[in-house]
Amino acid sequence: MSVELLAQNCFFELSKISESLITMERLPLPPMAGPFVQSLRCIGYSMESAVADIIDNSISASASTVDIFTEWRNSDPVLAIIDNGYGMKPSGVKKAMQLGAIGPASERSIDDLGRFGMGLKTASFSQCKKLTVISRADSCDDWYGIRWDLDLVERENQWTAQIIEPADCESYLCDIGFEHSRGTAVIWNTFDRALDLTAASAERAYDRRVSALIDHLALTFHRFISGEKGTKKLTLRLNKRLIKGMDPFATRPETGRQASTLLSDETLRLGHCSIKIKAYLLPHPSSMTHTFAQRVSLNGEHHAGQGLYIYRAGRLISSGSWYRLAKVSEANKLARVQVDFDNNADHLWRIDVRKSRIDLPASLREQLRRVIIQCSKKSSTTFTRRARMPSLDLEPVWQRVYDRDRERVYYVLNRSHSALSEMLRSITCDQTRSALISIIETALPLALIKNDLSASNIKLDQDSEGLFSQSQILAENLFKAGIDLENIFNALVNDSNIGLTREQAKKIISKIEAR
Repeated sequence: MSVELLAQNCFFELSKISESLITMERLPLPPMAGPFVQSLRCIGYSMESAVADIIDNSISASASTVDIFTEWRNSDPVLAIIDNGYGMKPSGVKKAMQLGAIGPASERSIDDLGRFGMGLKTASFSQCKKLTVISRADSCDDWYGIRWDLDLVERENQWTAQIIEPADCESYLCDIGFEHSRGTAVIWNTFDRALDLTAASAERAYDRRVSALIDHLALTFHRFISGEKGTKKLTLRLNKRLIKGMDPFATRPETGRQASTLLSDETLRLGHCSIKIKAYLLPHPSSMTHTFAQRVSLNGEHHAGQGLYIYRAGRLISSGSWYRLAKVSEANKLARVQVDFDNNADHLWRIDVRKSRIDLPASLREQLRRVIIQCSKKSSTTFTRRARMPSLDLEPVWQRVYDRDRERVYYVLNRSHSALSEMLRSITCDQTRSALISIIETALPLALIKNDLSASNIKLDQDSEGLFSQSQILAENLFKAGIDLENIFNALVNDSNIGLTREQAKKIISKIEAR
């Protein structure tokens, strides 16, 4: 058989198969509502990332104010995200509450923070069983609301939502303190995933999550909160308390203090998309006040804050990692690189539904590596060019010293520490005093600390309750040793290893004074 004839026969057979597929009977297989909604709940949102996803919608709706309202309500907490954006008509609310109504391929404005059309539902379902959305676009209209009740969905195994009557909408809005003439309220009730029922106190565990939420939002939306050029100015509050934005690149220091150094500023092209990269070198910790350091890094810990800060349309997506382009190290702790892309480049980054994980485009990795190397060298030089490293804290117990010649680090007691120096002066024998200091400094268990830091199943950080009780014992012992209360107060608030707030320290001092 000739090659031409064989090819004709193959084409004929494929044509018959294709025709049979066209006439093949269709079998509709819609997802079962009950089991499917439980799968949606397991996408992997934290409480912080879930709330941030809702706030994305508020920003896309041109809201200038977003209020988060939450109350414990005897183990049945409520949390609401309230905005004064342009609101939605009933058809808009229906579309927003329908799963998959807007796909990732849908055309969006360049500043739209949405992506998959699923965030409102999946973020909410990950935390609670009842999601209520109430909105209106005009103050002359009635409020319109829809509720998803997942118990109802599972019981009936149907994608059935509930319409809320206008009068009931007014009641719900009054309950959460809604004050705008238009806008949108997203209300979460019947929490299950956001509660830690294994905790000794579920309410305290919830309060800790709310505190973590404030920190997360202060960093994620810091450019909107500060009104940075190119973003919409946003006022963000939790229970009427203003959330102040972080300043991870130390560009807005206190008056008279040093700002960060901009090492590079360039725009790269990936296909039709632009990627903007800025590399910063933070000022040395010794030039930062304690307050400013807290705005630059969570808990003032620069080591954990180093790395790439990747933003989509001004909103932080990822931070605190070098993505295997450099090592997280003490030498790199002052190096931070800002990477910006618009939502038209989503396909390059393979962004996930939660907008909290991305993959670096392969074509960008080498270009970023070059920027990171330059920034890392500057960061390392900042530390190795000086011997004594003043602490970030106002009055540290320990001081870090770098021996440039031997390239080693060691730690010494801060002889000028007010409480410590007062105790040392009480030792009248100079030789005894020197011997005591020497044995404490020499016996610092660096090898054990290093081993514990490398162990994945061990945490060195103390929880806030344990730290507070230990601080009480420390204060009482210092007072019994004859240390002045003012010096005790300074020791409690001015060393991050203790790190109490001024209010906590005052509470401890007041108890001692009352005795």
